[in-house]
Amino acid sequence: MKELIEQLLIGNATLLQQADNGDWTAFIDESEAYAMGMRTLCDVDLTQLGQETKAQVSALLAQLLDQDALLTRAIQARMSTISSELSTMRKSNSSAKAYTAV
Repeated sequence: MKELIEQLLIGNATLLQQADNGDWTAFIDESEAYAMGMRTLCDVDLTQLGQETKAQVSALLAQLLDQDALLTRAIQARMSTISSELSTMRKSNSSAKAYTAV
């Protein structure tokens, strides 16, 4: 269990680095593996863990949630950028159509 969360933390850090670098193609490829790992984590029955392991896993999960929030913000920022670019393209396309219609 701890190993899975540690792998997800590494994957999350990789995704954040790719987002910071604007390497969205690699981000998409890496995000598939990350999503699969998160699905696996969601399927784990945490009630079966011992007390000591629960404390360690809890700390790792808190760290993962914090990093995941950063990743979510990076994705939202990218989506906002794409939305702005699409809006600009639509305006440009409308202007070009209006110009050629005259």
